[in-house]
Amino acid sequence: MTAASAPGIVDGVDVDRVAAAARACDGVAHLDGGTSTPAQAPVVSYLPGRTVPGVRVEPDRVTVQVTAQWGVPVPELGRRIQAAVAPHVPGRRVDVIVAGLVDAPHERADPDIDL
Repeated sequence: MTAASAPGIVDGVDVDRVAAAARACDGVAHLDGGTSTPAQAPVVSYLPGRTVPGVRVEPDRVTVQVTAQWGVPVPELGRRIQAAVAPHVPGRRVDVIVAGLVDAPHERADPDIDL
């Protein structure tokens, strides 16, 4: 078994299953690892030879960060993801971050022009 095909276990959590469960939720466009800043670490799991963006495992919680489809209420999407991920992370809280939206309607360039 190569490192890329090895199970993605981080602190007892299969991050590949967590990622798949989150991706399968209606309204999720994709998982999003984000960027690192001095105040915030990226949401990513590091494995031998690869990373799993959008999933971070901590002792008391698992954070899932997604880009959502436009039009899906964010609180509802968060609940969907929490419900889908919770069976894979017993004893840990599931935090959901919606980092962005896709397929948003375009705004008019000049709102003073009547069409």
